[in-house]
Amino acid sequence: MRKTTNSPTLSLLQISDQLETSRSNLSSPISNASQSPHGTQSYNLSTESIRRSQLKRVSTRSEPVRRRSKPINDELELKGCCVPVNLVFSNLCDKLSDHLLLGEQTRKIGISNKQTQPLEEQVSDTEKTEIVLLDPKFGLFSLFLWHVNGQQNKTKHSLNRFFCSHVFSLTFALPLLLFVTQWVLYIALISHEVNTFDGNFCPNKGTMETKLMMFGIGMIYFIRSFFIWDSLTVQSSVQKMNRMDNISAIMDTFQEFLFNILVYGANLILIYLEDDLQNMILNSLAMEFLMSLDNNFEEMYFANVPTAAVNIYDTMYVSRKENRRLVSRKRDQSFFYNSASCVLVLLYKLLILVIFLFPVFCLTVTIAGTYCK
Repeated sequence: MRKTTNSPTLSLLQISDQLETSRSNLSSPISNASQSPHGTQSYNLSTESIRRSQLKRVSTRSEPVRRRSKPINDELELKGCCVPVNLVFSNLCDKLSDHLLLGEQTRKIGISNKQTQPLEEQVSDTEKTEIVLLDPKFGLFSLFLWHVNGQQNKTKHSLNRFFCSHVFSLTFALPLLLFVTQWVLYIALISHEVNTFDGNFCPNKGTMETKLMMFGIGMIYFIRSFFIWDSLTVQSSVQKMNRMDNISAIMDTFQEFLFNILVYGANLILIYLEDDLQNMILNSLAMEFLMSLDNNFEEMYFANVPTAAVNIYDTMYVSRKENRRLVSRKRDQSFFYNSASCVLVLLYKLLILVIFLFPVFCLTVTIAGTYCK
């Protein structure tokens, strides 16, 4: 602080000494001018102007730099910490306002046909396959409906090879058979654990290895629970969506989200109730296998018949404006569809709340299960 305050004073003294020296040097050339009063006045004015300009320059250079005070920084950091919370609840409100039949974020996505048409022409066959595979509204029921409508016959003629999965999917209803198999295995595992449960909810007699296994698997499901919520957003940016004027697309939506949540929750409970370390690992792997059966079936089917996914995108996927028109017409024509859609829309709102609170459930079960096991 002393160096900062003394530096302007020393510079001013040096400038004054230089001015005195220059005045003494200039005294002889202007001796004749000093005899007249006008010459003396002009010299004093020029000297004073030089001195003022130099003093002003020094004062400007020595001016300290102003910085923000600490309360302003603290307020900015507080706002930055609150932003994610506001975004989370804002996203929740957006998802609750979304409509099951009309698509996600119907209020925000409003693209005219002039803008949509050139973008649709740029969608390649690979991108169409990825859109169909990642769409939670397209599943086993929609795939079976595509077979029932006879679109597989057009794809069959375009292929030069014979695939049993493509031909017998309609004959033996393979997608529906796989759907029933998933729920049968799930009910069998849950029924077995319920019958063998001894009724002690918090024995706290497990070994350190079983507690660590419970904590590790619980953390995995806690991390993966956030990606279930992201599955609601992944299809909000695509141009087309699976048409919702049929029950199959609605059932695929509930199957995708509800079944995954039930499998995750049941797996946490099964691991908590199991005392053997190997059985804990086997039960976890069995649940993972059970949950991925439908997605693996679609991936293998489209890998063998890649033109099927392209045909599904071209025939079953429509724009959001066209989907709104189809849903409105279906509601007017079918009383059953209108009644069922009203009930399912309310259940979809409840499903969104369950997905939103599911990370809290996973974290609670992980902490409580690790302690009580």
